Amino acid sequence: MGENFRFPGIPVGWYTVATSSEVKPGQVVPVKYFGEELILYRTESGEAHLSGAYCPHMGAHLGKGTVEGENLQCPFHGFQFAGDGRCVHAYGKTIPRKAKLDTWPIREHNGFVFAWYHPDRTQPEWDIPVLPGPKEGWTKFRTRAIEVSSHPQETSENSVDVVHFKLLHGFGDAWYEGDLDVQAHLLKGAYGIKYIIPGTKISLMAKFKVEVHGLGYSLVRVQLERFDAEINLLVLSSPVDAENIILRTAASVKNWGPNLFTQLVREAASIGLNREVGQDAPIWETKRYLDKPMLAEGDGPIGEYRRYCKQFYPQQAEAKTAKLPVVAA
Repeated sequence: MGENFRFPGIPVGWYTVATSSEVKPGQVVPVKYFGEELILYRTESGEAHLSGAYCPHMGAHLGKGTVEGENLQCPFHGFQFAGDGRCVHAYGKTIPRKAKLDTWPIREHNGFVFAWYHPDRTQPEWDIPVLPGPKEGWTKFRTRAIEVSSHPQETSENSVDVVHFKLLHGFGDAWYEGDLDVQAHLLKGAYGIKYIIPGTKISLMAKFKVEVHGLGYSLVRVQLERFDAEINLLVLSSPVDAENIILRTAASVKNWGPNLFTQLVREAASIGLNREVGQDAPIWETKRYLDKPMLAEGDGPIGEYRRYCKQFYPQQAEAKTAKLPVVAA
């Protein structure tokens, strides 16, 4: 797979590391993201934390550890660590000064646990939106996940590649509506589609408003004009390492008509989105990333999207700066 990827590494941003239901109070869950073995755990009060997997004392894997109140306890010698990584308990008279776990900033909302990634371990530069839920008259998100040999930049590029919707996904028609709007980390776009329900003559017209909040979080706000229904779709791409991702798709629907019907609409939206991702996956896994693609008329704002992506690779900017010649005064 390496020859097909030409990305500078894992882009800066927010990434989903679990659904909220996957880590219960008192539970310790080993995970792998960002090319590292990690530990996701939830304290007895309900706080989720993400840390490095190995105890700095003697290297035991904390996936076999336990949660003691608000702390993570090593299974080997009982060292305990607070959510910020500090060692708060050891069996000696003093705690080793450098006994500290690496930790990642966490946000949790809409049923997902998100972690902030930056290669220099800096604090978050932006936040991702909190979407309406049951209290605001929307369903909970229905989530599905697949593992794909790909990269977040590849999967997010679909947000601006409307042309492939007709051939690969079978939509009757698809078109752009207006230009892209780039505001620092946030990219906004809009498009429309016409879809014929298989086995019928019923056509659906839908308007899509896309928000890309960094390369790991894409929100699509859908308006089904025929039924006046509103749907929020999420495409969440999380790097296991530089060449593999876990791709989660999720759907939530604004309550509309009887509850059973609303749930059916949500399930149909979730299945449809997951099917489309399943159609994309073989392309992603076998395509070669081209730095300078031979774009054709109608391809849309691919170039603008790729320029937007460059901000998420500080390591690339630093490498270019390091190569600049030194000019003598």
